[in-house]
Amino acid sequence: MTVRLRQSVFVPPPLYVVADQLGFFASAELEIDTTLTRSSEQQRAQLIAGERDLAVTAIDNLIVWNATGAGIRLLAQLERTTPLHLVGARDFDTIESLHGAELGVDAVDNGFAVVLRHRLRSHGLTPGDYTLTPVGGVRERYDALLAGDIAATLLGPPLDEFARREGLPVLLAVVDELPDYPGQGLVAGPAGMASAEAISRYLSCLDQARRWLATAESAHAVDVLIRGGYTEPSARTSLRATPDSLTPAPSGLRRLYSIRAELDMMPPGAPGAGELFEPAPLAAGVPG
Repeated sequence: MTVRLRQSVFVPPPLYVVADQLGFFASAELEIDTTLTRSSEQQRAQLIAGERDLAVTAIDNLIVWNATGAGIRLLAQLERTTPLHLVGARDFDTIESLHGAELGVDAVDNGFAVVLRHRLRSHGLTPGDYTLTPVGGVRERYDALLAGDIAATLLGPPLDEFARREGLPVLLAVVDELPDYPGQGLVAGPAGMASAEAISRYLSCLDQARRWLATAESAHAVDVLIRGGYTEPSARTSLRATPDSLTPAPSGLRRLYSIRAELDMMPPGAPGAGELFEPAPLAAGVPG
């Protein structure tokens, strides 16, 4: 009997696209209902309300969400790192030009906004030098950037490539400066965890996709992602972030906490790094 799982994503991640395009979900009798989210706050609300079983999101979000007892758990890391680029609007072509500017984020105190603050600080900009404005998810931020409503924002594939095509300047690449910054994770709320057996099957399909990518010819892998909506450049960039394992890298989780410690942004009641990951569904779906 086919089981339906509901998930929320900003952009469908490569492992999901491969598993979908190659029929792994159908073979596992899974139907994945995937919707594009407008923001991480929408994801949080849907997970807690049981409106979505799963979400693909920045792992840092769980630090803030679970500080207030949300009970949302990390089930897998789907990217070695997220290939994030800080992209400027047409009149903002250097980091120095962002002094006094308005920068678009999903949320001001969690997710990729935290690493944005960290990298700007490393380039000499303090929080008083700019304003963070909640705009929404990556698609919403991309639209705001094109409209000139914000001076810069972090974008990942394929939206960063779309911005390049529009002639917008790339101001920095997070992966070049923080290569151990962890990529997005698959997370579940308390209601979603009740579908543990189906989630384990889902994780098995994602790992099958990961193993397929490890041996597939590059051109074939790129073609599969293009069929799933990626551009060729963004597909090649994303494939370089394919993880060696779906198990979250401890060094990456520690990096999230060290960044928050440096910025003095650890929320009261935050879980420890070892409390984010729930290993049972992955162990059941990908034994050994």
